[in-house]
Amino acid sequence: MLPSRLSERDRFLMQELIIANSILKQPVDLSLKQRATGDLTLMDVVRMTDLALRRIISMAKEISSFRELSQDDQIALLKGSCSELLILRGVMVFDPTKDVWNHHVIQGSSGVEIKLDVLKGSKESQHYEEHKRFLTTFSEKWRRNENVMLLLNAITLFCPERCNLKSPENIRAKQLEYYQLLKTYLNLLCSPAEAQQTYDMLLRKLVDLHQLNQGLLRIYYGLNIKEVDPLLLELFDLAQHRQ
Repeated sequence: MLPSRLSERDRFLMQELIIANSILKQPVDLSLKQRATGDLTLMDVVRMTDLALRRIISMAKEISSFRELSQDDQIALLKGSCSELLILRGVMVFDPTKDVWNHHVIQGSSGVEIKLDVLKGSKESQHYEEHKRFLTTFSEKWRRNENVMLLLNAITLFCPERCNLKSPENIRAKQLEYYQLLKTYLNLLCSPAEAQQTYDMLLRKLVDLHQLNQGLLRIYYGLNIKEVDPLLLELFDLAQHRQ
């Protein structure tokens, strides 16, 4: 439910994000063999990432502010934000009692648990601890508030500092609209003091997200590109980083 006191424009922006998010909430199609073992390897998770990235692209295209951009800027935003959006999605489905990410699967209702330990399978040993810290220190109250998390996703997507943007000021204006909506939404849920405190905390998390993302990218750069889907090669410029 959205607060009744949201303006018509804010309500439209929020509803648009909720509808777009339905793409990302669809079940994951895993093979019986993968689900039977319960122990997914790092490469298994990378292959699942391919599906998640395709859904992130579809999600972005459901947002009118994104569709209004030139194709060059759309590509630049997706290439710059996709791995950060993956991390944020992970925050939304993380179970801190088991240190796992929970995903629904197409067949069966039990879902699949991806252990955080899978990150230990990379050469970036420090990233596991940093990623765990990011997940476990994210406020339980706010990471379970879907509207707040969707606004953080939008702010991350419309980042005017991404490389190769043709119209960064246009994108900055779009991002500012989501920043303002986040502030408005928090003020409708909390006292002014708590709203400001929460807003500041969430923005610090976005700074942490950017730093954490560098470690995740190094994991992707270390993959055998012969085993990686073409979409990942393109989004992360993996071939270029292996030269």
